[in-house]
Amino acid sequence: MTIKKHNKRKAQLTKYLEQLDEFNWHHPTQVSEMADSQHERDNRKYYLAQISLILFNNYQQSYMQIAQLLNMSSRTARRLTIDYEQDFDSLEEIMEELQNGEDW
Repeated sequence: MTIKKHNKRKAQLTKYLEQLDEFNWHHPTQVSEMADSQHERDNRKYYLAQISLILFNNYQQSYMQIAQLLNMSSRTARRLTIDYEQDFDSLEEIMEELQNGEDW
């Protein structure tokens, strides 16, 4: 993978993570109330797992690289790739699902 492609993918991933956390920015007082919501934690964990699986399977990123990109431990990145099955084929599909999915 060239440096240009790597930087482009990293920028794209950053954009997707911002979309995933968009609700937190627009509704900071509600986020603290929802912190105990199992549904919210499950949704976040699911999408982080899907992004991890795409990075691992499609882009051959190591657990350490995934952990750095997603700001988590490599142990968590490994656990997410083991515990979940890949439901999306690309990062673009995840972005589309987040834009058209449920309103969190």
